Amino acid sequence: MKFRTKNNNALISIIGFVTLSSMAAITQYTLAIDNTNPPQFMDLGNPFLVQHYHDTAGKPETTDNDTSASFTGEGKINGTVNITAEGNGTETFRSNDTSYIQGKAKYVTDNKDIATYNFYAIGNYHPDGSFGSNGIAIFDDGATGELSFLSNLAEIYKDQVDKNGTGTFLMWDWR
Repeated sequence: MKFRTKNNNALISIIGFVTLSSMAAITQYTLAIDNTNPPQFMDLGNPFLVQHYHDTAGKPETTDNDTSASFTGEGKINGTVNITAEGNGTETFRSNDTSYIQGKAKYVTDNKDIATYNFYAIGNYHPDGSFGSNGIAIFDDGATGELSFLSNLAEIYKDQVDKNGTGTFLMWDWR
């Protein structure tokens, strides 16, 4: 997004003031919370989806390079419902061995129930050749049958691939 103004100094001053004001308000609020309540961590419990797969993809060679790929996998929801996962994603390699990943995916049960979602993640390539990412899946409102509970939900996930290409994908309810 580009801003056009006749007085860039005024625009920079306004942005600086708003930023500093926001930081001061956040700092005061944070200190108030820290002084009255110790930090509390959200326990996500067990993931509702566990998926295992094999991946042969490697780290992109240039920064800001987009790579598109399709993927498939098999998993279980709540330890009982078999699903097949398929999707397409785009990965944009950034500096410091990180990448931005986005795409669309769907789960299909043996009974042909379907749930589709958009996903967004930040991934990290590690020196040992492994890869990990953390992201969010935003399900649409058309999930059917055994997967209907996923309609209109935002879920969080973690994906790990070891240096041999063995991957594990875990997803939790975020409520």
